[in-house]
Amino acid sequence: MANRPARAGPGGRMTHPPPATPSAPSARSAPPWFARGLGGGVAAASAFAVLLGVLGVGGWALSPTPAPDRLSPWDGWGLLFAGGALWLLRTQAARRGRRAVGRGLATGVVVMGVVELTRDAPGGGLGLLLTGLSLWTLHVRTRQGGYPSRWLAACAALLAVWGLVGGVYQGHWFGLAPLNTVTGAFRAPGLPLSLGLLLLSGGLLSLHPERGLTGVLLREDLGGHSARRLLLAVLLLVPVAGAVRLLGERPGLYGTTEGVTLFVLLTMAAFLAVVLWNANALSRLDASRRRVEQSLRLSEARFAGIVTHAADAIISIDTGQHIVLFNASAERIFGYSTREVLGQPLDILLPEHLRAVHAAHVQRFARGAATSRHMGERLPILGRRQGGEVFPAEASIMKLDVEGEQRLTVILRDISARRKAEDLLRLSEERFRTSFEGAPIGMALARLDGHFLHVNAALCALVGYSRDELLRRSFQDLTAPEDLPVDEQNAERMRRGEMSSFQREKHYVRKDGRRIAILIWCAVVRDARGMPLHFISQMHDITERQELEQAWRFLADVGPRLAASLSSRTTLATVAALAVPALADWCVVACLDANGRIQRVEHAAADAGTQERLRALDAEHGPEFLLPAALIASVQRTGRPVLLPEAPPGMLDAATVDAGPREQLRQLAPRSALILPLRSRERNLGVILLATSSAGRRYGAREQAQAEELARRAALAIDNASLYERAEQAIRMREEVLRIVAHDLRAPLNVIQLSARMLEKHPSPGDSARQRLETLQRSVQRANRLIQDLLDVARMEGGNLSVERKPLEVALLIQEALEQHRGLAEDRSLLLQAHVPEGVPRVLADPERLAQILSNLLGNALKFTPEGGRVLLRVQPEAGQVRFLVSDTGPGIAAEDRPRIFERFWQAGPKRKEGAGLGLSIVKGLVEAHGGQVGVDSAPGAGSTFFFTLPLAEGAPAHAGTYA
Repeated sequence: MANRPARAGPGGRMTHPPPATPSAPSARSAPPWFARGLGGGVAAASAFAVLLGVLGVGGWALSPTPAPDRLSPWDGWGLLFAGGALWLLRTQAARRGRRAVGRGLATGVVVMGVVELTRDAPGGGLGLLLTGLSLWTLHVRTRQGGYPSRWLAACAALLAVWGLVGGVYQGHWFGLAPLNTVTGAFRAPGLPLSLGLLLLSGGLLSLHPERGLTGVLLREDLGGHSARRLLLAVLLLVPVAGAVRLLGERPGLYGTTEGVTLFVLLTMAAFLAVVLWNANALSRLDASRRRVEQSLRLSEARFAGIVTHAADAIISIDTGQHIVLFNASAERIFGYSTREVLGQPLDILLPEHLRAVHAAHVQRFARGAATSRHMGERLPILGRRQGGEVFPAEASIMKLDVEGEQRLTVILRDISARRKAEDLLRLSEERFRTSFEGAPIGMALARLDGHFLHVNAALCALVGYSRDELLRRSFQDLTAPEDLPVDEQNAERMRRGEMSSFQREKHYVRKDGRRIAILIWCAVVRDARGMPLHFISQMHDITERQELEQAWRFLADVGPRLAASLSSRTTLATVAALAVPALADWCVVACLDANGRIQRVEHAAADAGTQERLRALDAEHGPEFLLPAALIASVQRTGRPVLLPEAPPGMLDAATVDAGPREQLRQLAPRSALILPLRSRERNLGVILLATSSAGRRYGAREQAQAEELARRAALAIDNASLYERAEQAIRMREEVLRIVAHDLRAPLNVIQLSARMLEKHPSPGDSARQRLETLQRSVQRANRLIQDLLDVARMEGGNLSVERKPLEVALLIQEALEQHRGLAEDRSLLLQAHVPEGVPRVLADPERLAQILSNLLGNALKFTPEGGRVLLRVQPEAGQVRFLVSDTGPGIAAEDRPRIFERFWQAGPKRKEGAGLGLSIVKGLVEAHGGQVGVDSAPGAGSTFFFTLPLAEGAPAHAGTYA
């Protein structure tokens, strides 16, 4: 704004003086590298001179033989003393001791120069003498302000340049033949000494750069600019012209006269080029100055218009604080005309109680160093209108010297209307803040890019973040990934004005990772021009409502899906599929028998990787790996669910001690778990293990209630499916028994009938009669055994197979079994052996049923082992049980047949053997009725090993048990 006061023109009208004239464009300042070079010249010159001196003195000490252009010891000491003196005397405020040592070294330089003058090197001696004297008078000034040291250093520099240029022209530095061999009485310094003297002279000249040639070169005006340009020409062009002359004279291309003429012509041409170059630069600067002057005239015209038409009041006062400028806006704000206030004190525009204070502040500002400042920092700015009304204002003040007279200019703005608007806005904001902060629902203001500007306490509680944490985030950070595209599309449509607001249901992810459902309403706030400023949104937590709706929908879907099948395996799979992902990230559903052992298991997972991991663990290690035994036992014992809101890290680790499976179990990573019993008709049918792996999903009372309802319905469906399967199995059993009775029992009975007829026809005794009688006995035994097997199967099917367990000696049982089957082994030329280690503990078993188990396994082994083979019965004590193994050298069992080997009425191989295929099924039922396990290891061509386990008798009393 305006800085110069107005003056009264003819008729009292105000004329506005132009602003202060800006200086004409100056030449470019000295290059930074030039100034930096002068600043570091002293250190570089001192170091280089000392280095040269040390090399020179050291060289003479090692090899005193003279050589051309080699430093003499006097020159070396002179440079060494000069470098040290320059470094010590570089500052005028050096300490007395330091100054004394420096001047002593300078004296040494003078002495070395005098010594060299008396020898055959007057040029080098004179240079050292001048340098020493310059060091002695380093900070001495004449009355005119000059430094004698600079003139002495300049002379030394000329001698050094003489030595450098002369050496180049003579050529002996570069192995060239000299122009002539005549040596004058006064010789120039050699190359090393010339370099040292030149650097020392530069260092001395750089100590006071504001004077002499360096002062001219450092100027920022046209003179300095021209000097820097011409200096380059002097230093380069003239020596080059001299070199051209000498290079032509040395080979004899022309004589001395022609050489001098060529030198003159080249020098004239070089200086002419420099003059033209410098003239063009000055012309460009002059053109720039004229452009600035024209701009200044335009600026003066604009200034007059600005002052007249400015919206703010512009008032200038003199040193007496009388008004000398009063523009039209000041007339409008204060109500005075310009004629009324010109020459009047500034106090007429101020309230009476502020006039003295304001006058003191203005005086302090006028005397201070600052040229401008904002007013009102200590006291509010108040103005007084002509009618006496006081109004608030904001103002800034600046000062400027105009033609030797100080003027103060104030730019003032009436802010009374703005203050009223601010008060109204403050009231509105307070109302909004109260309703915003006190709202029971989440509310937020967000920038157009989605970052939060302001959030209320309800939103912080809703998402679990503090206010500061939310203000560093955006709505994109909270929104679930699947909901984000729709939100961004709606935000973009609101920014473009296609819609003003929207409402939808979506999901947020809390700080703890838990997902919540919200109903969001969002609108865009626009300014007076209709441009979007920010978004405002309200968020209702509808998680509980959605969970209740989902629970009702889920339970409504459970019934039809469970009723869709009467297969227990299908029902288990359906239960697992229903639980994932509605109730769990992965789950395991197991069907148990009466003794709590797992019969069937199904599992499901929302993630394909977890599903594959469950399948692999089940296939490799069995379903027991997937169920925590202690928790399953607790659920079976109490019939109550077990809720683990935070699953312990080693919940599944108890299933194994091996590192590999343990690591696979830990990869399932259950965060929260819920184990529920499947109970129907007061019986435990199985268990359900529900687990979550996601960080924000935890089980609570609501999830437990929903899972219990699923378990109740699933248990009923499994029980119905089991009853249906048992009924179907009973029907199949009945039909199979009828088929067996019709076929297998008929064969031995026919033999008995035929044998009896033969005895009737041939009653005489003899070997033939005895054989027929033996045949009759064997057939009757087979029929009885078959009938007994059918009865056992029927009892197992009906859950009525009883065992009377008591402590038994294993060795005696094995001996009886061997004796019972030894005859059959000898008939088939088989080797029947047994291995019973000493001290085998007693087992808890029914002796008759154990004999039946061994008889079935040994009978099968003898039946399927070819002649010359071997059948081995072994016993292995283990922890808490005894393992019985029956191995043969038969053909083995194919891999596809092993899963069905213990099924009823099933026989391996394409041809049926003797029997009904019930033996192994009965063995399995009897072993499990004793609380043991049965299995087989076999491979085609490698024989088979059937094994079963029985519990130890120690610590367990004899009692009766029933298989069911």
